Amino acid sequence: MKKTISIILFTILILPLSAKSNFLGIEFTGLPENFLYESYLADPLSVNTELTYRDYEIEEIHPNSVGEETHFDCKIGTRFNFWRISPEDHPNLGIEAEIGAAVCTFMNSHGTDLLSTDGIYYYTIIMKPNYWSTFKWGHHHICSHQGDQLDTNGDGNQYIDFDINAILNESNFVRDDYILSADILPFHFLKNIDENLAKSLKLYGDFIYYNPSESLLAGDSNSVVEHAYIWYQYGAELKLPILDNKLGTIYVAGQISKWQQAAYTSNYTYQIGIILPSKKHTQRMKFAYQFYDGQSLINNYQNRRARFSGFVFTIDQ
Repeated sequence: MKKTISIILFTILILPLSAKSNFLGIEFTGLPENFLYESYLADPLSVNTELTYRDYEIEEIHPNSVGEETHFDCKIGTRFNFWRISPEDHPNLGIEAEIGAAVCTFMNSHGTDLLSTDGIYYYTIIMKPNYWSTFKWGHHHICSHQGDQLDTNGDGNQYIDFDINAILNESNFVRDDYILSADILPFHFLKNIDENLAKSLKLYGDFIYYNPSESLLAGDSNSVVEHAYIWYQYGAELKLPILDNKLGTIYVAGQISKWQQAAYTSNYTYQIGIILPSKKHTQRMKFAYQFYDGQSLINNYQNRRARFSGFVFTIDQ
């Protein structure tokens, strides 16, 4: 009953904000055109749409005879911001509500056999008090489902230590976490600097923790490692526009994540690429070379290692 009442109250809250209005110098905007909190460039678990070719040097889930493999992985995801409350003179500052969801599929590149399907969704409140920092807090969900072609020949796999048929459509790995995030533009404090250069370097961090409780949508869950409550990540991005962004933007980005259930072992992600020019300022297309070394991105197998490099094409917001 409490969930039903909460959803009704939330709906009533956003209905008046479905259009743009002003009151005492405060602007209320429904479905803003842009986002206060940008997606991370190097995060392999960001909510976006992505096509990736990955050449695995270390693959401990579905390897070939020498322990390697190539993947053709794709992700379909998007974000929505429902409303924003901002100062009338500064429409890109203020508070907004956002949700996002993505489905990640992992396939080998030979027969595009489906190895796993992972899901991500979140809902957050974002606060941007100034032009050099942004903060968000909300609920973050990850789940992982076995792929129906993980054992294509039905003759077993040396890395599968369970009966795959018994749990084919179940999610073994589930986390319902709370997430606290922040980003900062440190070059903003330099005097007499060009606006593009002031935004060229971004530092960010996420702190994610599991709190045994019940959220708006469902009872929170945490498996397989019930008492590993924490994971966090941090990163940096450097963007250099070409001819005032007319030819796109070259970027270099890196991220490190650490999970309590993996004894806080570091997972490294690096990208170097180009953000392609686009007429839609609310969307971003990029093409990059990617390197990753850490726990498997297939969340059911976080206790197994992966190291790969490859190319990625991404559309995000």
